Amino acid sequence: MSFPRPLSPFTKLASPRGYVACAWDLSIDTEGRLYWVDFFKRHLNTILKLGVEAAVVRGEAEASAVARADECRAEFYAFFDKVGRRPRDFGRVTILSLDAWRDELLRKHGFVDAFIDLKNRENEKMLPLLSVVCKQLDAITNIDEQIRALVEGIFAGNIFDMGAEATAKAFLGQSPDFFTIRTTLTPRPWLIDDYDALAARLRDKRYRKAVFFIDNAGSDFLLGALPFMRWLARRGTTVILAANELPSLNDMTIHDVSTWWPRIVAAEPSLQDLPITGVSTGTGEPLIDLGMVSDALNAASHHADLVILEGMGRGVESNLEAEFNCDALNIAMLKDTMVAKRNGGKVFDLVCRFRAAT
Repeated sequence: MSFPRPLSPFTKLASPRGYVACAWDLSIDTEGRLYWVDFFKRHLNTILKLGVEAAVVRGEAEASAVARADECRAEFYAFFDKVGRRPRDFGRVTILSLDAWRDELLRKHGFVDAFIDLKNRENEKMLPLLSVVCKQLDAITNIDEQIRALVEGIFAGNIFDMGAEATAKAFLGQSPDFFTIRTTLTPRPWLIDDYDALAARLRDKRYRKAVFFIDNAGSDFLLGALPFMRWLARRGTTVILAANELPSLNDMTIHDVSTWWPRIVAAEPSLQDLPITGVSTGTGEPLIDLGMVSDALNAASHHADLVILEGMGRGVESNLEAEFNCDALNIAMLKDTMVAKRNGGKVFDLVCRFRAAT
């Protein structure tokens, strides 16, 4: 149940020795641990439902796929119940630990990419809207208004998250309305609101190289993250598009990006010659431990002067307090009640944390 591990800490960490990916230690927080164990058990049924459907579409007999799902569920429940009762048997327990254990058990039972069809469905639906979003952005002549639109676009796209109950139930059978969501975002001041500092920096500085850790498929990647990358690249920034190596929930992997990129460029030709390069992080969870990333990512990130961690998993549940040796942006919409509570907010609150390099 293992895969080749990343080799070294992310080169842009200010202090790799002092870095902690997830500060929330569930082995000592009983309320948090029981919440997350129960959540992961409930959410597993959504994953297995999609996994069975994907297997049947690809030719497996339904009875066989259901039998695998039942075996996976039984082992999963037994293991997670044990974590809930006796967390100290497993050392330090975090949401990242739970993610890794979930995905290992899913892979063990043959459910490697349960969300593959849902990701493809959402990419298919959102791709024609990419050029619409880009045209809207290009029509804005005031740079301050343009930056605000880019940031609001990331927030609106990030609502498509199948790892959170508030959105998984809403979008399992239908797509989010990106344009409506963009107009109904929580008004400022946001829960964490460094927007003014971010906007001033983006207006006044042309970055040399940005590392953008992407999140979900569909509107998140195509209508939120990608237009932001395009804007940076058109201002002369080399953009490193950092994506998971292995599938996890509805996150875009580096292989998904490679598969879809020709169609993306065909839909928005302005992307064709821009300096945007996809690189595998070497990881495979919705959160990310920057203490262990691929050598390829570190090589590509050399001389980067901006790091962007997009999404609740990479930017809030992990790495919210991470310190970098360059400018850094954590940007996300909160879609889980416990994550929101821990950060002093509520579901659908917005996080825009920007810290300039000192």
